[in-house]
Amino acid sequence: MKRILLPLAAALALGAAATADAATAGPQNFNVKVTLTPTCSISQAPNDVVFTYTSFGGAATATGGDFKVKCTSGLTYTMGLDATSGTVIGLNYTLTLPAPVAGTGADQTYSIGGNMVAGQSGTCAGPGTCSGTDVRTLTITY
Repeated sequence: MKRILLPLAAALALGAAATADAATAGPQNFNVKVTLTPTCSISQAPNDVVFTYTSFGGAATATGGDFKVKCTSGLTYTMGLDATSGTVIGLNYTLTLPAPVAGTGADQTYSIGGNMVAGQSGTCAGPGTCSGTDVRTLTITY
């Protein structure tokens, strides 16, 4: 019985000595640094702003003009058009944009509004309907 206990006692003593020799240092703090460059994009280009008008008719409101903007969360931005009014085939129109909010990190949907005052003649040699196009530019500034 002494023979079994002696090796066991020696093994336990060596294990305890190894544990006593182990040391720790710290804790030490360190920084995790992240650099973010905020950005905005027009994630869906505006579709056409469309007026349907009859000469000398009532006021017309545009349809269409939907687009999407995606900006970094919390990033403020503005939207602008190169012109907010124009004339196509002798008909005067105005365009409007909604007030933007800060970016959310997800697509935000907006619409370009449009109005045409009543009583305009327009220019059309007929017969049938006439159409024309005016190209406008949407800019997002951040």
